[in-house]
Amino acid sequence: MEKKLAEIILTFFGVGKIPFAQGTFASAITATLYYFALSGKLKLEILTTLSTLIISLLLTKYIKVIWKGKDDPSEVVIDEVLGMMLSMFALPKRPEIAIAGFLLFRFLDITKIPPINFFDRMKSPYGVMLDDIVGGIMTNIILKIAISIFSEF
Repeated sequence: MEKKLAEIILTFFGVGKIPFAQGTFASAITATLYYFALSGKLKLEILTTLSTLIISLLLTKYIKVIWKGKDDPSEVVIDEVLGMMLSMFALPKRPEIAIAGFLLFRFLDITKIPPINFFDRMKSPYGVMLDDIVGGIMTNIILKIAISIFSEF
């Protein structure tokens, strides 16, 4: 039962089992849910993001067990969920910001520019999570800088 629950969460309730673009689907669903349910509610954002971080890190030990030794199986998309949540964290609730956050996070997740690539090369289940955590934080910082620059105009 514990292993099955871990698989459900790691695949974000089956989104990771979609035959293509699993990370993009998980990110898009997360951005949409985050925008409509969490944006602008800082206490709820903190609680949900921290809960997702803790649960996903606790469940990473199951990745190699469930997916027979694979380091970063495409079915595991909870990392994209967390990365997208961090991308949107404590930003103004505006559709253009949510769309920009989604696009920027997916770009960084796909291209793996430094320092993301350092964590992507880690051969451990925690590396699966860390590259998207770093990508989400980078996205959030870039968006906050862009918002501060363009809000002046």
